[in-house]
Amino acid sequence: MCGLTGYAGTHQPELLQAMVRTLAHRGPDHEGMWTDENAQVGLAHRRLSIIDLSAAAHQPMCTPDGSLVLAYNGEIYNFPELRASLEAGGVAFHSHSDTEVLLRLYERDGLDALARLNGMFAFALWDQRRNRLVLARDHAGIKPLYYCQHAGVLYFASEVKALLHVPGLPRRLNPEAVVDYLTFLWVPGADTMIEGIRKLEPGHHLVWEAGKLTVRRWFHMDYDPDPGPGEDEWIEAIRTTFTRAATAQMISDVPLGAFLSGGLDSSSILAAMRSAFPDREIRAYSARFPPGEMAAEQGVDDQPFAEAVARHLGLQLVSVDIRPDVISLLPRMVYHLDEPDADPAIFPSYLIARQAREDGLRVLLSGTGGDEVFFGYRSHAAIRRIESMQHLPRPLLSGALGIAAGLTRRFTGASAPLARRLAKFRRAMQARSPLERHLALTDWSAPEVRERLLGRPLRRAVPPCLLNYSAAFSGHGNLNHHSHLLTQTFLAAHNFLYTDKSSMAASIEVRVPFMDLEVMRLAARIPERLMMRNNVTKYLLKRAMEPWLPRQVIYRPKAGFGAPLRKWIHGDMAGVVTELLSPARVRARGLFDPQAIDQLRRESVAGRADHSYLLYALVNLEVWQQTFVDRAGELVVV
Repeated sequence: MCGLTGYAGTHQPELLQAMVRTLAHRGPDHEGMWTDENAQVGLAHRRLSIIDLSAAAHQPMCTPDGSLVLAYNGEIYNFPELRASLEAGGVAFHSHSDTEVLLRLYERDGLDALARLNGMFAFALWDQRRNRLVLARDHAGIKPLYYCQHAGVLYFASEVKALLHVPGLPRRLNPEAVVDYLTFLWVPGADTMIEGIRKLEPGHHLVWEAGKLTVRRWFHMDYDPDPGPGEDEWIEAIRTTFTRAATAQMISDVPLGAFLSGGLDSSSILAAMRSAFPDREIRAYSARFPPGEMAAEQGVDDQPFAEAVARHLGLQLVSVDIRPDVISLLPRMVYHLDEPDADPAIFPSYLIARQAREDGLRVLLSGTGGDEVFFGYRSHAAIRRIESMQHLPRPLLSGALGIAAGLTRRFTGASAPLARRLAKFRRAMQARSPLERHLALTDWSAPEVRERLLGRPLRRAVPPCLLNYSAAFSGHGNLNHHSHLLTQTFLAAHNFLYTDKSSMAASIEVRVPFMDLEVMRLAARIPERLMMRNNVTKYLLKRAMEPWLPRQVIYRPKAGFGAPLRKWIHGDMAGVVTELLSPARVRARGLFDPQAIDQLRRESVAGRADHSYLLYALVNLEVWQQTFVDRAGELVVV
């Protein structure tokens, strides 16, 4: 894993050096630059050495004739097979790296090379033969890549802060991204919070040729269920394919380990690692909170399950203690994330990565993506329940749910798990389409709350990117449609954002076996009735793991990877909230109505509504503006 940056349409080596040094944390092992004044192109790279630690694998890397130059971030897990096919065609290699395989594969196949890659990547490649620059991002958006055009020049980088070195680049807030952020707590699609700076979306490539920019989708996932195989055949296929994926992602010339939350996904990865390597010492990392805090937040405490998995698989478990004072890390996390993202999971993610780095590791495997691929969220269960209730009178059912939600909120408070879930389920039940239902199950604030904050009506009900992703869905089934949207948005623009940025802040590479293409394509062929049988989420994955994991871990209650934010926001963080969301400061920003924010706080404290995450989002946004709008990507002290 590494960092890259560069430009096309100018020649500014001093600027390029400033940009790449901003990415030093992504690659502490080597810095490389390549520029061509005649071509008006520059590429720069920071390397975190993982495979082939020698200087032969340094980047930017050129073909022997100098016609192609590559700066690349990621890992190609099928590179040994690709290398063998290239060698059979007469290609001679000068390193053992996957970087050189990618370079020579493009030399042979051009943009068609992308469809042959199974891995995670973002890269920039200068093609002298065609006089074009190519940017590309992996099928799921695991690795980040940003770009902007300014004064006729294309700039790009692994992180936004590198682009802010560009002289004269405006740092204006994107008003539609603000609305999306209030909706989801992060910004989906190609937009970022800075107007004019864009993400290259998952499974897309960008070509810059003769000053013209073209962005196209190169990856499509077809959800085409195969009714032929029976349940046992699918279970065996999942176990075999997943083990092969996890084993492939253990290839490394440096020490590696894995996250272990105690949930099914991270436990499954470690079970597959142990199955492949029965005698290897495997180190796992968990986040440990004060007793009872996570149970109060989400109904269950992960740590006992993590300890049970470690004992069962014979792992060396390192538990990293997470205390409320980690909120002092917020400015640093905002700086590293580049984009405002109001998920407190950034704290355990970063602290685990930092501990792993201190322990001498450079790679961690993560269970991120398992819920999207195998139908693991409560939202999947909610959609299935709604489908089973279609024959019931909608007004009667909605009224009954409203009464149940009201009574639960009255007796438990709006922030209690059951009260929150009933309210979401009722809104999803009232939705008129699968896309509206998806939005009702995934948003974090009601439209009327957003309008109150902004002091104006919303211009649109659904973000355009969601409309585009929904239209691009290829296949059958409401659950597949929901998972497709989650993969394009929640996974790519949120989970992978904070996973990549928080781990790279500690110079750690994170790999995600559930995003292996063979695993994803296998899951997309399984009929929905088997993927979630008897309303049991991740039914087939759970069955596949029965020989390897304790039943109390496999069939435990669902819990997310996070932190006890609802306790923090009104306790340990109360002073920070008061300071950063003071009426004077809010008025000075001119984005939100100070009275509306005050109302959110009062409703939340009184238990009449659950605005904890929205308040945390507003705090994040203020710190982000201090870092990236008031300053050009500089760490602030709060």
